[in-house]
Amino acid sequence: MKPRIFIGSSYESLQVAERIKDYFSGDYDCHLWSDDIFKSNESFMDTLMKSASLFDFGIMIFAKDDSAIVRGKEFDIPRDNMLFEYGLFLGRVGIDRAFIVVEKDTKLPSDLFGITHVYYETEKSAVGTVIPTKDFEGELSKLKKQMDESINLGHLGLLPSTVTAISYFDNFVKLTADWIVSNMPNITFDGNEYSKAKLLIKLPDSLDADIKDSATVFYKKHGLKDSTIETRHRHYPIHFESKCGDGTLEIYDMPTVIHGLNKAIDLYFKKGHIGKKTEQQLAEDNEMSNFRRVLNILIQQDAMCRECVEIID
Repeated sequence: MKPRIFIGSSYESLQVAERIKDYFSGDYDCHLWSDDIFKSNESFMDTLMKSASLFDFGIMIFAKDDSAIVRGKEFDIPRDNMLFEYGLFLGRVGIDRAFIVVEKDTKLPSDLFGITHVYYETEKSAVGTVIPTKDFEGELSKLKKQMDESINLGHLGLLPSTVTAISYFDNFVKLTADWIVSNMPNITFDGNEYSKAKLLIKLPDSLDADIKDSATVFYKKHGLKDSTIETRHRHYPIHFESKCGDGTLEIYDMPTVIHGLNKAIDLYFKKGHIGKKTEQQLAEDNEMSNFRRVLNILIQQDAMCRECVEIID
């Protein structure tokens, strides 16, 4: 699943928003405010509150759409709803994931001074419409670099996927990797000896069913045997498969702890119906993607885990 971007603009700046969408669409799942985001049976406030929770990034376009007299001087200012939406996303996703793209010479609130923004200039197209100049993508490349770096960092969002991934890593993955590396190359397990071992983490395809049931089905389908290993802290039940041909012990695990994500999403959306709304599915996809991303970062940062831990599809 690609990280998701919400792009907000005034109607007059929609062409600027479309240029941004085209630029980021290769690596990100981009949605304009005009892409059926606002539902006919919901207030704008309800939709915006949900949208800020369902997207990884928010980009708001501050164009010279309005004017205001401040202390006797007239200035070009952005539409007031753009200021509001930026503030909403800023509070939800954080300063490293909420951005503004500013038309040159647009007056900004003083609270935004000192923050790096993307600026653009406009020109008239052949048909007389106002569009960003040709170097606009060059400015967007700087923003993309910053967003790409943010994606590679664990992000503590509204829902608990980040802290869940950290807990699973600290309380199982790291301890299991420590057991494997400490016992190599003479691993004695279940009456057999192995020269190496690895932990393979299988994430569920979705949060639809009870994760414990999904794990049981996966273990049985692949003919895995169950046993325990003793780490420095306590015994851990594991499911494993012997690869006698090359002397490898394969340990499999499906993190049942992520079942709590589904419960949190249901509570957030105050679910009172059977089935899922689009917003609920998007929230699940977002949290599953973040859980995997954070877990992979933690694995790659740990020397022992890099040797013997892998997330599998």
